[in-house]
Amino acid sequence: MEQPLHIAILSLHSCPYIVPGGRYTGGMNIYIRNLAGELSNRGHSVDIYTCSQDNCLQCGKGDLGKNISLMHVDNIDYNLITEATLENNIERITNSILLNAPHYDLIYSHYWFSGLVGARLRSAWQAPHFTMFHTLGLLKNRAGLGELEPPYRIAGEMSVAQSADHIIASTPGEKQELVSRYKVSADKITVIPCGINNEMFRTVDKLYAKATTGLGPRKAILFVGRQDPLKGLDNILEAISLLDHRGDFQLVVIGDNSQYLDPIQMDLAIQPPGATNRNIVFIGSVPHKDMYLYYNAADFCVIPSYYESFSLVAMESLACGTPILATAVGEISDLAAICGSCRIIEDNSPASLARHMAAMLDSTGRKKADGISNLLYNYSWSSITGRLLREFNKAVASNCLSDQADHFSARSPITGSLNFSPL
Repeated sequence: MEQPLHIAILSLHSCPYIVPGGRYTGGMNIYIRNLAGELSNRGHSVDIYTCSQDNCLQCGKGDLGKNISLMHVDNIDYNLITEATLENNIERITNSILLNAPHYDLIYSHYWFSGLVGARLRSAWQAPHFTMFHTLGLLKNRAGLGELEPPYRIAGEMSVAQSADHIIASTPGEKQELVSRYKVSADKITVIPCGINNEMFRTVDKLYAKATTGLGPRKAILFVGRQDPLKGLDNILEAISLLDHRGDFQLVVIGDNSQYLDPIQMDLAIQPPGATNRNIVFIGSVPHKDMYLYYNAADFCVIPSYYESFSLVAMESLACGTPILATAVGEISDLAAICGSCRIIEDNSPASLARHMAAMLDSTGRKKADGISNLLYNYSWSSITGRLLREFNKAVASNCLSDQADHFSARSPITGSLNFSPL
């Protein structure tokens, strides 16, 4: 029987319980939700601290699970944080949490901004601080696409990487980058991948999935991703224009990409001049619990990313028995090695994508579901959480928590906090 832990999870720039698919609502949200649920099932209590957003008014009203509390810190907008306001926001959020929160056995922060707050909470509580970056600014900037991450983010990541007690990296490649670029000791980095919800992502009858999603009888290529040039959606749209002569497929795009595509791209994608065979369907954001239907309805999922910290999309697609056409980023190569009928490419230019998409369209009907049981075994949330808890328990056991909790109880209140409310 595991000793119950009281864990503070910090996800300050994005509420984990809003619908994924937007700019700041992707794999990290899914990771935190599933991890909190599994920790709860094992008897641990979890308080998740996040910032209020316009689209999360109802996100905490449903059943979060036993022993899970969602705490919204009010009046902080991540989009408005600048180098000039960063320090003030960190201090205000930290003080707000300290005024209203009990002592925790462990802090687990997600993303660099949460890590900066986590570092200060660690100092106050003397509790071990674990962090997971999910994306690294230096690696995003190296791709050279879209708006560069600002220097203050890179400096913040450096600070968190150096000060955290332990870092969870989702891939061996990320660990290497943290050691070489962020100068972190390899000893304090553990590689533990993201998990898959095997009750949610499963194979179902393809005709049923097509009928339920309304995608119709034609072959379907699926793209799932938020607005970000690093995801390569513009390359796919250009590739589709090279396949106008085919009338046997449609590209299905899931995610809020309306702000990413310019009006001309949207117009060409939906109704291209002179093209009668091409059809691109923009679905928008889809509740995560319904995504398995789209994966099952698709013939394959295309992931032409320039950078992925892991790629939950690849794992979800493969768990539904749907092969992927993808670049070798994040964990994708290892995932594809477990399952069959996948294509891993080095060149994600439009011409290359068109060529590989055509080949995969021609081979549909031979979709394999092999390797799914191995995938689910290696990446189940039960397995992933067990590995995390081994690291958590080692840190807690060496931290002399009882003496430190007594020390914390004598601290004076800190003033100047924001309001936050549990939901």
